[in-house]
Amino acid sequence: MKKTGIYTILALAVASMAATSCSDDIDLVIPHPTNITFDEVAPSQRFSHVIKQGGFDVQGIHFNAVTSGTQLSAGFCASNRSMRSFTWTGTETAIDSVRYSTFSTRPNTTGTYLVCHVSGDDAFFTMSQPRVIEYILVSNTTWAYNAMSYGDTFGTAEEPKANPYVPSAPKGVWQSYVPGGVKKFGQGDWFTLTAKGFNQGRETGSLTFDLSCKKGHNTTNPAWDYIVNNWTRFDLAGLGAVDKVVFYLDSSDKDEHGNMRTPAWFCLDGMQLRQ
Repeated sequence: MKKTGIYTILALAVASMAATSCSDDIDLVIPHPTNITFDEVAPSQRFSHVIKQGGFDVQGIHFNAVTSGTQLSAGFCASNRSMRSFTWTGTETAIDSVRYSTFSTRPNTTGTYLVCHVSGDDAFFTMSQPRVIEYILVSNTTWAYNAMSYGDTFGTAEEPKANPYVPSAPKGVWQSYVPGGVKKFGQGDWFTLTAKGFNQGRETGSLTFDLSCKKGHNTTNPAWDYIVNNWTRFDLAGLGAVDKVVFYLDSSDKDEHGNMRTPAWFCLDGMQLRQ
């Protein structure tokens, strides 16, 4: 079933993605009836997600999934969550509400979308026949957005803070609950998504998209300073005709062993194939 709110992204300047420059007067989403959407794999309940071992198929495209218990170890699952806040506790259920949610400045209205956990080479989809993908829409998960925006904590015991998304909440110390800890992004930091294309086992190329680009990271546009906070177009036509796309994430926030600390998750929706 096609959703009624099918969409694509206006070609706005990247600078407009900065949280400080977004405006309620700018409507980033316009209808586009040829987007591939994901209502056919929708969760049975609102504000939830569904994970299928081995993955699932949508219009001839297979989205891989690897599971461990009730969690997504790598690949894709379907979600309709719209959580923008910190969690009140660090329980698995509470963290699921931000791990499997897209972050947006206003409540998400796109219905069912995909959440991807990047691990090794397992975050991929395959197509029944090679096609050119014009673009996909991508966004940060709420977990990654809060981690990059606030680091390990927001507030201290000496100076507790109100939840930035729920001003009426009691003041306290709000946690990101990322194992091993994360830092608040500052000058020069970045969180980059890479899409690598294949056709019959041969690599066709790779393209990158910055899910976060703090001031000074982009040498061509050093003033760019943003963390993506809405669905944003990632052009993939440069990969050519592909029958497989694998996703990777990298970040400037790494531990002493070189492992990325930023949560390795992103969201995907609104795939557009060349007609």
